[in-house]
Amino acid sequence: MDVLDFQFKMSKNRYNAAFRTFRNAVGFPDIAAALCPEYCAESCLRRDIDQSVQLNLLEKTCVARAVRKDPTDYNVPSKTGRAAVIGAGISGLACALRLASKKYDVTIYEKTGRLGGKLWDLLPEDLFLVDIRRQFRFEKYELHLDTEITDIEELVRNGFDAVYIATGEGGMDFGTADNDEGNCSLCGNTAIFAGGSLTGRDIIRAMADGLDMAWAIEVFLKTRKIEYPHESRPSNIVVADQDAISVSDPAEASDDGIFTDEEAAREAARCIRCSCDACKKYCDLMTFYNKGPIRIRDDTVSTVASSISLVHKTPARRLVNACTQCGLCAEVCVSDIDIGGMMKEARRMLHRQDKMPGGYHQFWLEDMDFSNGSYAAVVRTPPGREKCGYAFFPGCQLGAADPGHVIKIYQWLLSERPDTGLMLRCCGIPADWAGNEKMHNEELDNIRSDWEKMGEPVLIAACPSCMKHLTEYLPEIRIVSLYEMMELWDIPLYGSGDGRTYSIFDPCSARNNETLQHAVRSIVRKAGTDFEELPGGDRHGCCGYGGQGSLAEPAFAGHVAQSRSSLSANPYITYCINCRDVFISEEKPAVHILDLVYGKDHDSIKLPDLSQRRRNRTALKEALLKEIWNEEMSVKPDKCRYELRINTDIRRKMNRLKILEEDLCKVIEYGEKAGRRTFDPERGTYKSYRELGSITCWAEYRMAGQAYEIVNVYSHRMKIVLEAVWNGKKTDADL
Repeated sequence: MDVLDFQFKMSKNRYNAAFRTFRNAVGFPDIAAALCPEYCAESCLRRDIDQSVQLNLLEKTCVARAVRKDPTDYNVPSKTGRAAVIGAGISGLACALRLASKKYDVTIYEKTGRLGGKLWDLLPEDLFLVDIRRQFRFEKYELHLDTEITDIEELVRNGFDAVYIATGEGGMDFGTADNDEGNCSLCGNTAIFAGGSLTGRDIIRAMADGLDMAWAIEVFLKTRKIEYPHESRPSNIVVADQDAISVSDPAEASDDGIFTDEEAAREAARCIRCSCDACKKYCDLMTFYNKGPIRIRDDTVSTVASSISLVHKTPARRLVNACTQCGLCAEVCVSDIDIGGMMKEARRMLHRQDKMPGGYHQFWLEDMDFSNGSYAAVVRTPPGREKCGYAFFPGCQLGAADPGHVIKIYQWLLSERPDTGLMLRCCGIPADWAGNEKMHNEELDNIRSDWEKMGEPVLIAACPSCMKHLTEYLPEIRIVSLYEMMELWDIPLYGSGDGRTYSIFDPCSARNNETLQHAVRSIVRKAGTDFEELPGGDRHGCCGYGGQGSLAEPAFAGHVAQSRSSLSANPYITYCINCRDVFISEEKPAVHILDLVYGKDHDSIKLPDLSQRRRNRTALKEALLKEIWNEEMSVKPDKCRYELRINTDIRRKMNRLKILEEDLCKVIEYGEKAGRRTFDPERGTYKSYRELGSITCWAEYRMAGQAYEIVNVYSHRMKIVLEAVWNGKKTDADL
């Protein structure tokens, strides 16, 4: 029964509505209320707090106070299929009732001269016979009393498609009970099921058995396949914050053993509605979309279902690609439901089916390619060595945000261990988050190959996400955190406490990594900085960067970032550079632990825009080659041929839309060379566009001498079919 729905209606004294919920679940509500042994009381979480909710008393109150108890007379056409029920006890009657209400042809055989079976020994006949007659009032069926079936094949010969044996405790099972597949068999083309007290059920479970067998018979009639209902598992439901449940004394039934309206409402309100709320409490995705696991599953399955239809619905493409992949949902779920894992597999399926919107992940994949290309990547053993024992793996974003940190840390590592090489590149996680398995595997193969050539060193990772990702996919590589080595080798500290109290924000990729968390806190203490822990420890989810879903669902990424920023009024100390940059973008004061080490105050941190981050990577490579290996960088990216003037607001918009300066140069080049631009005389501006991979980028600009002043930018996923004629002239669209 849907207990939550029943309790809610009873709390509002909506007895007729509650009665319908009860009747639809149990078949014979008066009988069930009278005989129910309250299995639920043993599972109720209130049992150990005050007293289990008195659900059976609520059921008795419901059947006593409901005034519209007649079933609905549905005008449904008859269905094909004949079913025989042997035994007119509660189990057989329940099966017959459910099949008859579905308008199947039902015949009941009872060897005695009356209905009810064991009910005659348990209840007054004016209770159970009235209930039976009422529920069968509008149903058509054949009843044969004083008719004992001794040969099941007689029913087969009479053309029955299915038979339910409900002969009661000690009755004949006709060889059907206790088969390997359940209490069922196939006799010719007829399915035979057995259940109820015959198979050891008590009276209420016997009634439930009859309802379940009606379902099994209907499945057989529709598919000709036997599916014997398995016993339902006991509930594992828990409440995420059980300590918050307040004591509530049970109501006493003062009206001749049933509740008054006030008592019924009070008792029903004692139900804490323990549909587990752990995932919604902790999972940003479910909170933002206001969807539970079942709804998310259904929408996701519909989205990734294989279809060649042009109008195939994909209701969860944004949702699937918004997930931060923090893994907290699976960790807090008592039933081990991994929504994040489902989202990752859904991304892979969308990519395999070529249904993944290219614009969702294009920027990140191109950024990964740049990090691993000739302009930014450095994979080298230390000077004068062919192999190395350690290799520094700073990740791609630390050098993009602050190249000076990477240079200083690597120089310090070399001073501690001269056999420390450098692996400056992306770990490949953007390809994993994009669902591109082929690209992801290629990146992992490249890392493995470079690692082997360097002598299989221990990787010292500065980025917790890189560390977690490589540990998962390349378990053969030993990886340690930079911050553990900083604590172990006692790095010199150039900063000192600034008198402020901080809160340490543990990135989602470092959750439960006590060794790493301890090392970070040890360094913070040595730096003389006061700090407090965030409420809830490290169970706070992602900063909003994970999964790289800000293009798929910008509002969700903003929601997550704001939620994490509001955990404490203190400025944050992070040890993931992405976390620091996300918080600063949200105007939340934050420093990276390396800022702390090298004396950088959060007021002095200026975030580079996306184009500057690319230039920082190139500058980092150039500086490292010169300072460590005494080499000049031979290949550098081309500079934009156009001088661009971009104000602060436009740069913020470019960051949000992931548009680079070089993208604008390509747009302007296309507009100027191909003549694909329009002029607005009132504003004195030109508008032009260019397809860049899966997106079309637009720019509005005006001439400022020899420079191009950018007035506005935007982009979207669209493809423009070029015309042969533009502004009255035949044009060639190719550059």
